[in-house]
Amino acid sequence: MIKYAVTLLTVGAVVWLGLSIDTRSRSAPVRDAGPAEPESIHASGHVEGATEEIQLRPQFEGRVAELAVAEAAHVTAGDVLLRLDDREYQHAVALAQADVQMAEARLQRLVNGARAQERREAEALWKSKAAELERARLQWNRVRQLREQNAVTQQEADDQRMTVSSLESAVDAARARYELLEAPAREDDVQLAQAAIAAAHAKLETAQLQLSRTRLTTPVDGQVVRIDTRVGELAGPQSALPSVVVTDTRQYRVRAFVEEFDAPRVSVGMPATVTADGLPGRVFAGTVSQLSPRMDRKQHWTDAPDEQFDTKTREIWIDLQEADGLVLGLRVDVKIGGQ
Repeated sequence: MIKYAVTLLTVGAVVWLGLSIDTRSRSAPVRDAGPAEPESIHASGHVEGATEEIQLRPQFEGRVAELAVAEAAHVTAGDVLLRLDDREYQHAVALAQADVQMAEARLQRLVNGARAQERREAEALWKSKAAELERARLQWNRVRQLREQNAVTQQEADDQRMTVSSLESAVDAARARYELLEAPAREDDVQLAQAAIAAAHAKLETAQLQLSRTRLTTPVDGQVVRIDTRVGELAGPQSALPSVVVTDTRQYRVRAFVEEFDAPRVSVGMPATVTADGLPGRVFAGTVSQLSPRMDRKQHWTDAPDEQFDTKTREIWIDLQEADGLVLGLRVDVKIGGQ
């Protein structure tokens, strides 16, 4: 009996110990505290204008004859920034203008016809030849009668007959000349003259286009931020440096580069704050206004010791509410969203 009692007590003790351990091992229920606050997104960037810096070069190579602006100057779209030596192109335009004037004069002369003096001269010549022909015919009639009476030689009769024939041809020619001067211009001649005018105008427009390309103009309203050429230097489309750099500074914004881990969390309209080491204590508020549709290899560096180089970034743009004190190209730190 004692043996059985000890066994039961031992089994009961083991069961109690197991239940106690199981109860203590159970974790207390965790209550849902609601969604966690989203973390802020941090990125680096730099200040730029409403447009990227626009690098401008002349369309063909030439020597700079004039710089029409200085750095920091404000310009309006279409303003001339520099002018190349354009003397050759000025002469080409002058020659083309002269060709147009000559072609137009030919058409006008064709339409107007001969001058009144020319028409009167042609008419007088026709009448004069006709009078000579009439006199020659009368003479021929007398000579022919005399020839029938053998009063003149055959040679004299033949000479008079040839004179009449010659004068008949001269009268026909004079009459044709007079009728030509009196007749209106032929339609095909007018069309040829009009085509010549159109060709001359096309050459003039080409010369004027070439002349206009000697002037480098700004495509946007903005500010000249850099000039990399001087009067007397050669400049052209293949120049290593742009001749003039322009950007729209009417509004400042920040181009930031968000690393790939945070890129999917950025959206247009998110609030952002911008700070710069050179402006301690200043915080510039803004809003994400544009997102690049793609990731690209990292090209913007902060020189931080823990910076990752082998990564991709997404470009975003932040419109600033106020930018007093910021400078184009200034490196800044950006915080997007969060508290």
